Amino acid sequence: MKSRIKNFDAVPFDLTNILNSIKSLRLVNSSREKLVVILGATSTGKSSLALELAEEFDTEIISADSMAVYKNFNVGTAKPSPAELLRVPHHLINILDAAEKFSVGEFVRRARPIISELNLRGKIPIVAGGTGLYIQALVEGYELGADKSLISHYKRTGELFYDALVFGLTSDRPELYDRINRRTEKMFADGLVDEVKNLLAGGVSPNAQAMLGIGYKETVEYLQGGATLDETISKVAQATRNFAKRQLTWYRRMKYITWLKI
Repeated sequence: MKSRIKNFDAVPFDLTNILNSIKSLRLVNSSREKLVVILGATSTGKSSLALELAEEFDTEIISADSMAVYKNFNVGTAKPSPAELLRVPHHLINILDAAEKFSVGEFVRRARPIISELNLRGKIPIVAGGTGLYIQALVEGYELGADKSLISHYKRTGELFYDALVFGLTSDRPELYDRINRRTEKMFADGLVDEVKNLLAGGVSPNAQAMLGIGYKETVEYLQGGATLDETISKVAQATRNFAKRQLTWYRRMKYITWLKI
C-alpha cells in the first residue's frame, strides 16, 4: 500500500492577517534583512497572492521557479502574463536560453543581491515559487565551506538567514488535484502545443534542459506521434500531481512555514 502524505496543520487563509503580519515585520528593528516568502504546491495560487502583496506594499517579486527562468517558455510554466510583469517588477524570470542550466547555487547567488538592494530601498522583497530546494537554501543560508561541504546558517544558529515570514498555501488533496487537472486543461487550451511547436521550429532541441520540464517533454512526444492529445493531457496532469506530492514531502522538512488553507 502506498503511503499517504498527511495534510499540513493549517489555519484558514485570511488576507487581512497576512497583511497585518507583513506590516508588523516592517516595524521590526532587525539586524537581518527582511523577506516574505510565498510557497506551496503547484496550482495553489502563489503567484496571484504574491502579486497582490507586492502591489499593496510597493515592492518586487523574486521568482523561485526553476522553469520560469527560461525565455519563451510561458504557457507550460504558468509564468506571469506580460501585463502582470508590467504591474510589478519581477526578478529571475526570462533570464536563460533553453539549453542553459540553472541550479540552486545560481539561484541563491542571483537572489541575495536583489534582496539586499530592495532592503536598502526600504522594501521587503517577496520570494514566490514552488521549488522548495531553492527557497530552503536561500532562507536557511546554505553556503559552501572550505572543504566544499554545505554549511547551514539555520542549523548552526537556530535562526533563518533572513528575518522572514514564510507562508505556505495548501488545500485538501482532492481540491489540489482538481486544481492541477483544471490548470493542465487550461494550458493546452491556451496554446501549449503551439508554443512547443514554435520552440522546436526556432531551433530549440527536444533534449534542451528546459524541454525536459513537465508539460514540455510530453508535448514533444505528442508532436512526434508518440501519444494522442488526450493521452498527453492525462500524462501531464499525472506528472504534475506526482510533482505536487514531491513538493509537499520536501516542505515537511521546513518547520518554520506558516501554512494557510486556501
